Amino acid sequence: MKISNTGTLLLIGLGAWAIYKYNNMNEDEQTAIKEKSKKLFDEHVSPFISNALSLGNEGKEKLQEIFAR
Repeated sequence: MKISNTGTLLLIGLGAWAIYKYNNMNEDEQTAIKEKSKKLFDEHVSPFISNALSLGNEGKEKLQEIFAR
């Protein structure tokens, strides 16, 4: 699957904008964003990955250990 040049530029621009916004936040806002992202990962991404890899509940704990670093 080929990504167009326009799509690539849009993704790069979106990433740059996100970094800019994050760097201009104060410490409390950055902490809140980190907590929300950890919650999102724990609720949605971790079970999806563990189910896709057929790891079950033990796999979820392993993934949390890996991504906690």
